[in-house]
Amino acid sequence: MVKIITFIQCTIYVLIFSIHSSVFAQQNSLSIRGQVLDKKTNEPLIGANVSIANDKTGTVSDTKGKFVLSSKSFPATISVSYLGYQTSRISVEENSGAVTVFLLEDMSVLNEVVIVGYGTQRRKELTGSVSSVSQSVLDHVTITFDEMLGGAVAGLNVTQDSGQPGAGSSIRIRGGNSINANNDPLYVVDGFIFYCDNSSTKTGLGGIESNISPLASLNPADIESIEVLKDVSATAIYGSRGANGVIIVTTKKGKRGNNNVNYQYITGTERSAKKLKLLNASQWAELQNDLGIRSFDQSTIARLGTGSDWQNAVLQTGSTQTHELSFSGGDNVSRYLISGNYTKEEGIIIHTDFERFSGRVNFERELLPNFTVGVTVTASNSTQNSLTTFESVAYNSSPYSYGISNSLTYALYVPPVLPIYNEDGSYNFTNPYEHGYLSIGGKAANPVADLTNSVGQSINTSLLGSFYAKYTIAQGLVAKLNAGTSINHTTQNFFAPSTSALGLADVGIAGIGNKRHKAWQMEYTLDYTQTFKKNHFLNLLAGYTIEQTAENSITSVASHFTNEELKFNNLPAGNVIYPPITPYPSESTLNSLLGRVNYSLLGRYNLTATFRADRSSRFASGHRWGYFPSVGVSWNINEEGFLKDAKVLSALKLRLTAGTVGNQEIGDYEYRLTYEAKKYNGTTAYVKSNLGNDYLGWETTVQYNAGIDVGVLKDRLVLVGDVYYKKTSDLLFEAPTSLTEAGTQLENIGNVTNKGVEFALNATIIDVKDFTWNVSAILARNINTITNLGKYDSILLGRDQEEVLQTGEALGSFYGLIFNGIVQNGEDVSLLPTTTFGTPQPGDLKFADVSGSTGKPDGKIDGYDRVVLGNNQPDFTYGFSSSLVFKGFDLFVSLQGSRGNQIYNHLRRFLERPRDSYNASKALLDRWTESNPSTIVPNAKRSYPYSFLDSRYVEDASYLRLKNITLGYTLSPIKQTPGVKLRIFASARNLFTLTTYKGYDPEVARGIDLGIYPTARTFSAGVSLSF
Repeated sequence: MVKIITFIQCTIYVLIFSIHSSVFAQQNSLSIRGQVLDKKTNEPLIGANVSIANDKTGTVSDTKGKFVLSSKSFPATISVSYLGYQTSRISVEENSGAVTVFLLEDMSVLNEVVIVGYGTQRRKELTGSVSSVSQSVLDHVTITFDEMLGGAVAGLNVTQDSGQPGAGSSIRIRGGNSINANNDPLYVVDGFIFYCDNSSTKTGLGGIESNISPLASLNPADIESIEVLKDVSATAIYGSRGANGVIIVTTKKGKRGNNNVNYQYITGTERSAKKLKLLNASQWAELQNDLGIRSFDQSTIARLGTGSDWQNAVLQTGSTQTHELSFSGGDNVSRYLISGNYTKEEGIIIHTDFERFSGRVNFERELLPNFTVGVTVTASNSTQNSLTTFESVAYNSSPYSYGISNSLTYALYVPPVLPIYNEDGSYNFTNPYEHGYLSIGGKAANPVADLTNSVGQSINTSLLGSFYAKYTIAQGLVAKLNAGTSINHTTQNFFAPSTSALGLADVGIAGIGNKRHKAWQMEYTLDYTQTFKKNHFLNLLAGYTIEQTAENSITSVASHFTNEELKFNNLPAGNVIYPPITPYPSESTLNSLLGRVNYSLLGRYNLTATFRADRSSRFASGHRWGYFPSVGVSWNINEEGFLKDAKVLSALKLRLTAGTVGNQEIGDYEYRLTYEAKKYNGTTAYVKSNLGNDYLGWETTVQYNAGIDVGVLKDRLVLVGDVYYKKTSDLLFEAPTSLTEAGTQLENIGNVTNKGVEFALNATIIDVKDFTWNVSAILARNINTITNLGKYDSILLGRDQEEVLQTGEALGSFYGLIFNGIVQNGEDVSLLPTTTFGTPQPGDLKFADVSGSTGKPDGKIDGYDRVVLGNNQPDFTYGFSSSLVFKGFDLFVSLQGSRGNQIYNHLRRFLERPRDSYNASKALLDRWTESNPSTIVPNAKRSYPYSFLDSRYVEDASYLRLKNITLGYTLSPIKQTPGVKLRIFASARNLFTLTTYKGYDPEVARGIDLGIYPTARTFSAGVSLSF
């Protein structure tokens, strides 16, 4: 803390000295005075370069856009330039008074100003790979932040974790780099590190299917721009935080001279885009007959009819509504924006929803000439009611082991012969077909009642506040202090009544979990920008940052309630009370030094060099420092003389970068020996949870990138291409320990590579008065390969060992048997490999005899015959969007898709395995019989002899989705209210998906489908008003 106070004092002394020096220097009167303004908005342009033509004299405009400089003679021609604007030259007479220079925005793509780490750059001078989410996407995607990214940026892959309202997504930039460390990109919002690891909103309480995504606290309507930093030249400035890419979000600010009020209302409905095909009551009865478990005569089967549709009973028509209100404006010395948001989404499964209240204040003010301060405060409160999961909160056995992962999958398994309601309208809780966790002693759970009476609730409150102070010490030299803090508090409440599937065994069970996550950071940077002799542009950045995070949590669970009326609000009422679990509080600190050099010669030859040194408390002494350099060069070939006459070619740039970044996103005390509390038979014991590792080191990623930017017809057509190679070394992995030791141990074990190619195309098809049409398309290919696992040949993962880490294969590879057809009548079964059932019989499954204990086929099917069956990594990802504006009408369409990735359809695997008292997939209607031999579905009695995965259930998950289509109309302003703008619009999301995948949705996080919350098809309409 003493170091922090000293640092702040030094900062204040530097600012005071600089202010005094600057004021003294400005006491000399100068000959030419003026102001630089944006021609379209009349906003002052800060930092514009102003110089006398054919003279070395020059200056930059201040925070009001004003400048002063002297001239040796008159009339004088002054040149005014600014990033992203066309250079202007004007003649000034002696004693002509103050001049006003209006600059027009340069619409050339290469002159676009983009936000990078700790600053901005013209795209023309970039050496790294930086992509921007288009304005049309920002304007038309209004539901979640994740949706803005999907299909919008080449090399960025977004996969929904769940269709549950408020749930998050898995976001990857150029593939996954790590096994156990975090693979999520770094998010920076208005210069502040945004902590959005999904674990930050998980309390450790079981029983809840989904948790609120931290990104759900971001209001899409507040976002001004999104930049995605993909290669090392762009991300190395963030050092150990940049290995997985960086997403920079800039929120809207008020504009000087304009006071605006904006309101938007959206309402809509949503339905499940797909339902699974299950057996009806009579078909289920016939299956039971084939299994030999029960005997239904034909008259009974006919009387059963279709029975109950449990899947349909738990689905509903959901609804959405959103209200947005903002006030913004400013004057010559200040700008402000105040916004508020309310969102409510009723899910497509009964009693699931998400509700958010959020607000934001952005304010900045010029306190003194060349000295500006700003503050941002964001608050959000979100409540999510989700599915309850059947992973037990009491560490008892649960229906999860039977393939029932949540309330939805439970509804798929209930026999359709059971009524949902009794004749008096009450829920039916009886099941004469008793089996396992579907019923106990004739008392059965009811999925509809489960969803109605159970509680799986998460409440998240977040507060983020940041402050900056910026002072221009001298021409081109700017000091900036940026400080901020965030507080994130999550409460999770769980309750499963004694009539529920999970509560049956425990006679009701409830729990409460609380987690608090706090972070603060401070950054001090010095930025120097200058142009020398017109042809040499130099930008220098140096800085120091410190950030600290801390979190703690507690969970409490009770069961066997005599009275369940208070649900989770009265845990002491439980006859079995489990002692609270309080994991050790965790805390981490990251100290960093950073620097960057940007140099441009003649606007053609560009160099960027960065360096960052990070000291992380997450590693043992002697391993805490990591060093991350990078270098990048680019060449604007179209600026060369030999291409000056190529009028069609408006841009041609080559880029090359190389460097190193790191990853420290692991637990805070992984290098230490730690213990955790475990529950055994109602008592608490402390066991080793982590064995510690004094030699634990950084996970580092070396990257190389080559790119090309091409613009033709004044950038009406722009193509950006990149090819890259990344090698991550010293992979962090929770390695298995010896049989005599409990817990795990994090080790550095091997390497993984990602190599690929990306293309992005933007085209302005039509650009005339009252009619514009822009289209964009992206295509990316990434190849992920494990190249080294250290002392391990392979590592099996998952409950059924359905995943494998193996050299030469990708992360997320599936492991199992190769399906080889069905044994047919007349086939010589003595030639077939044996199974755990013995010699295969007609109607049984056949599998390939690949290997044995000696490495050769041995005539029997066992674990040695398992091979890699595919992986969850797509071969290609792609997207397309079109934005058309004609007079007052606007039409936006976006599509996204992937090709070549696989999904392990765990849910289908269980639905196609006939079991006593469980419903099943309609695929079993095509099961093998002597009269139906041409099928891949085995007979009913001997369906599957192994717990191993097999190739039937590793499915192609390629898809093409019409993600968004929006049609709007903006009414022309009327004379009485010229400043009023009114727009009405209608949109559809997830209108259709082309795929061969047999599950609910081909977007499945990690590629394992346990029965995810289905994706909704949404139709909405809205109105926006501004004045």
